[in-house]
Amino acid sequence: MTMDTETEPPLADASPQAAVKTLGKALALLGLVGRAEHPPTIGELAVQAGLSRPTTHRLVQTLVGAGFLQQGKRDGRLSVGLAVLPLAASLLDTHRLRVEALPHLQGLAQRINARVNLGIQHQQRIMILGGAEKPNLPGIYSRFGRTVPMHCCALGKAILAYLPQAEVQAILAEQPLVARTPNTLTTVPALLADLERTRQRGWSTEFRENTPTSCCIGVPVLDASELPAAAISIAGRSIEQLEREIEPVLETAELISHLLQRTAAN
Repeated sequence: MTMDTETEPPLADASPQAAVKTLGKALALLGLVGRAEHPPTIGELAVQAGLSRPTTHRLVQTLVGAGFLQQGKRDGRLSVGLAVLPLAASLLDTHRLRVEALPHLQGLAQRINARVNLGIQHQQRIMILGGAEKPNLPGIYSRFGRTVPMHCCALGKAILAYLPQAEVQAILAEQPLVARTPNTLTTVPALLADLERTRQRGWSTEFRENTPTSCCIGVPVLDASELPAAAISIAGRSIEQLEREIEPVLETAELISHLLQRTAAN
């Protein structure tokens, strides 16, 4: 991988073009840390970003100073900082789809005694936008903002199945079908066949493809153009058990779709 070896002036003294370029690199680093499954070191982050270590170190220290990243005192590993919380809270409190969907996600979780997720497509991945835990579990839901690849989760496959074929091909060309478990579909023909079954049934299945212990089924939330604006899913230990609860899931997805379309029309 080619490393960035250019020397950049301090942001305050940079030309507008250089400042934008530097800002883009800093935001890319922040995104990489946010998506990382394990907190990276500066060296690991530099390799992932294709930047030189000095450039990465300088940008990381700027982000740490601003509170958008935090660095472990003992191991130097990086994680997202507290400064992102006010931004995230503002988004979560005002996002129309999330606000419309949450009461119905909670009702669905109560009705079928299962964990419910709401996901959207974001930068060719699935981002968890909302959800509700099983009634017998604590009410704190900690998955907001987590992202997973589209090809190995029920939310992603529910959305992919209803996207135009050209867009699906573009996503699959850009995102390699990485195996997360031995059950992950890692060839395009196998995934396309699975998406066809999803369209025929009206819901997607995920049989221990993202994690080795969990199964999910997913249903798209469609906009007025019959394109997927989001998807909802329920999780459990058995596909067969989840499919016995499919009717309330379909009803909830249809209700959220209707509310979304009505709001868009006003």
